[in-house]
Amino acid sequence: METLKWYKSKRKLDDLLTMVLIDDIKTYYAKESTTDQTKLYSALGSYYIKTTDFNRLQPYLGGTVFEECEKPARKHLSPL
Repeated sequence: METLKWYKSKRKLDDLLTMVLIDDIKTYYAKESTTDQTKLYSALGSYYIKTTDFNRLQPYLGGTVFEECEKPARKHLSPL
């Protein structure tokens, strides 16, 4: 089993970007694999993604830049 890693966006929360990222994740699931554990969250004013294969997910993110980070505290995470 691959290791789950966390990634944080360099852009802050924005209503339009939220809709775009949700659509991007839906497209990813439709075209790739639904067996992985990729999830999109918001926390502390930023977007977070947890995934096992960021390289496969990255083409679907429409140019939004994410960088690897530590897992945020669970109390701050809100699924999108």
